[in-house]
Amino acid sequence: MKILYVLILTFTGGIPPVNKKVKSINNYLIALFLKENDFPLRVTDPQLRKKYAYLEAWVSIVGNLVLAAIKIFFGLTLNSISLMADAIHTASDVLTSIVVLLGFKFSSSPADEKHPYGHGRIESLATLLIAAMLIVVGVQFGQTSWSRFIANTPVKGSFMVAGVMVVGAIFKEWMAQFSVDLGMRTNASALMADAMHHRTDGIASILVAIAIIASRYGYYRVDAIFGLGVSALIIYTGINIIAESASRLIGEAPDEEILKVIEKCALSIPGVCSIHKVNVHDYGDYKEISLHIQVEKDMPLIKAHEISEQVERAIEAETDSNVTVHIEPLRS
Repeated sequence: MKILYVLILTFTGGIPPVNKKVKSINNYLIALFLKENDFPLRVTDPQLRKKYAYLEAWVSIVGNLVLAAIKIFFGLTLNSISLMADAIHTASDVLTSIVVLLGFKFSSSPADEKHPYGHGRIESLATLLIAAMLIVVGVQFGQTSWSRFIANTPVKGSFMVAGVMVVGAIFKEWMAQFSVDLGMRTNASALMADAMHHRTDGIASILVAIAIIASRYGYYRVDAIFGLGVSALIIYTGINIIAESASRLIGEAPDEEILKVIEKCALSIPGVCSIHKVNVHDYGDYKEISLHIQVEKDMPLIKAHEISEQVERAIEAETDSNVTVHIEPLRS
């Protein structure tokens, strides 16, 4: 049932909640490698975000290299295209993790004359690159799987290898939850994309295990059919990630959560009657926020200006952003 649940959520774009045991392991790794003993639900400090991203990337690189080597060995031994497709999919995860490393390295660069709002959107560009790599891999192995289906190429079957694939799938699901957890803490789209890459790899491993068992009984085309299934899953995931990343780059409406924070902070300042025209521009770990506040129409200009500065400081303290407040007289 758990596998079915993950499959449904993957194909509908949902994200399963992170297991509590996984969170404990993640916190242990953070304490071990980052020397951090505080585990906030939301990480806003740019340098700490980069450390979290680097940890996720290096854990992914090491884990995927080991899994890819095992899968390639058994794929060549059994002459299994679905197993080889799954192995290359796992190996491609290493490349996506390298993209995560580079993306966070450049996105954390300070603002300059050409980029006054920083380089945070490089994270979204890195996410697009990860998705493009996924689609290329999916198309290539879809073509190979189709050729194997037509030829009905014999494949050796092995219960032992099928068991290895299931264990690998469990490990990949942990890696997916590891990436989801760190991605949610840092609000990093690249880590969430990497998590979906891990999850599709884990689901693919389950399908390959079934194909290997079927091949043992002479149903060789099952291997090719599942190879096509793995390819379709990879392509579908890539297209979903591109759609989400493109939407962020174009500019999405702000989350209800941040709008509530902005409203609460602004209205907590004495003298603010109401707010409107709230705009939030997202630049990765940095946001530009502008809003209009209304004050009593007979309020002295100096007093109104002081209130606007208080609103800016209050919102900046809660959102790690740069805030611009425009003042308007309250219309009766």
